Amino acid sequence: MTDLTLSAAHDRAMTAPGVILFTASVIADGATTMARVYSSHQEVYPVGGRKTLDGQTSPIWFEQVVRGGQPFLGRDLEAVRTFFFDSAVIESLGCGAIINVPVRHEGETIGSINFLDREGAYDERSVDDALIIADGLVDAMRAAALTI
Repeated sequence: MTDLTLSAAHDRAMTAPGVILFTASVIADGATTMARVYSSHQEVYPVGGRKTLDGQTSPIWFEQVVRGGQPFLGRDLEAVRTFFFDSAVIESLGCGAIINVPVRHEGETIGSINFLDREGAYDERSVDDALIIADGLVDAMRAAALTI
């Protein structure tokens, strides 16, 4: 896929895999936080918001997505509640399913693209669609990391 802007990626995500909430975060602060660089819901998840990697992220999620470079699929509210400290906010937006796709450069995870939709909306095909979008965002994420 050709290089995408974060806004163009959000537009594509609206079609497939489908999203209510779309965010992008880069690893920041000496790899201690994830800093949000794009959000479809600025009023709830503003650009510039940070989540600590130690304390506000599940260790299982961290190992899979950040260290392992593999996507995370949470198909239902139980998964959202188990893995995300802000699940109440996620649910308040009508979301109950999530896909997190790591964005990698030179073998290292530099951030994640986060797709959220209603409970049960995502399956393995949805993950494939999300991976295609994320593949086009390496340059945009690298550029965004320079602005935080």
